[in-house]
Amino acid sequence: MSFVRRIFSGSRLRDLRQAVAEAPSPRTYASLAGEHARLGEMADAARVASEGLELFPGNGELSRLAERSRAIEAEGRTRELYRELRDAPRPAVWRELCEILTASGRLERAEECAQEWFNATGDGNAQLARGTARCERFFADKRRDDGRLALDLIAAAEKLLPRDQRPLRIKLALHMRIGAWNDARRTLGQLLEVEPGDAVLEAKFRTLSTMTDQTTTIEQALREVEKNGRLVDEESTPQDVSAAAGEIRPILKQMCNEPGVRAAVYVRGATALVQGPRGATAERTARAVREVVQRSRTAARRLGLGQAAEVTLEGDFGHLHVSPGEMGASALWSTRPPTARLRQELTELAALSGGPSKGEEA
Repeated sequence: MSFVRRIFSGSRLRDLRQAVAEAPSPRTYASLAGEHARLGEMADAARVASEGLELFPGNGELSRLAERSRAIEAEGRTRELYRELRDAPRPAVWRELCEILTASGRLERAEECAQEWFNATGDGNAQLARGTARCERFFADKRRDDGRLALDLIAAAEKLLPRDQRPLRIKLALHMRIGAWNDARRTLGQLLEVEPGDAVLEAKFRTLSTMTDQTTTIEQALREVEKNGRLVDEESTPQDVSAAAGEIRPILKQMCNEPGVRAAVYVRGATALVQGPRGATAERTARAVREVVQRSRTAARRLGLGQAAEVTLEGDFGHLHVSPGEMGASALWSTRPPTARLRQELTELAALSGGPSKGEEA
């Protein structure tokens, strides 16, 4: 960058920072983060967008800026690590590369990298990295086979890393998220042998010890997760359900007032809110949206593309535009492509953390 451009860029950054300080809003935060991104300062762009999200949670533009900035920063670091592996491979480089690939959602590539690391060194940390990536694939796609393989890989890492807490903690997280309480209690017992006196672990152990009537096996728990498409900790409380439904329903109704819109949908796990069609048609629409979201997420991760941001289908039926979020997803079925404003609203709706009650229709 030339000297003159640096001067003007510095002046613009000062003005944008002042605007954020005087009138904080999603727009001023997005402008400042965007300027950092334009200058190639991705870490600063992600930091500003994250700061804005703390004040304005769920804002679609800030969420996209934060995610995109982190992705670009991670991609640059990934290229550096690949060069280091080519020139002088060592465990610290392998570990960081696997961690970045896993955190960025490139789970298949993370597993391949961990497998290459293990083949080259036989390091138990490589096996643990592979098990962690497979565990994340299971949490994302809810496939029983992924859960089984994750547990097998973690067990292999345990043997190679005796008295290491990390495999046990990952295994405990998986057991608890699928509701295999007896196995979770046994894993907690193993952890307490490694870390006796840990107050948090002891409290969890006492809680699980009261659930002696919960005899679900790991296989049964994995089957239930695959069937319902939902982990135990993804179930909404009644208060969350009521609040989210009250927040979502007016947005869906407003969307359906737009010309050409036939249906507006919000889905999360096995639950849905549908505005427009009624009865069986509403159920079919919700099922179709859920299927599109699940298959697009699976395909994106298998190709190492991360999480799908938007999905659009076109045909004789019209246009189906879907915005998958971390917890839920929103969709619009219309006779013509949705406007930029409607797409923005769908993105913000998908970012909501709550969920509607089962089978509820607007």
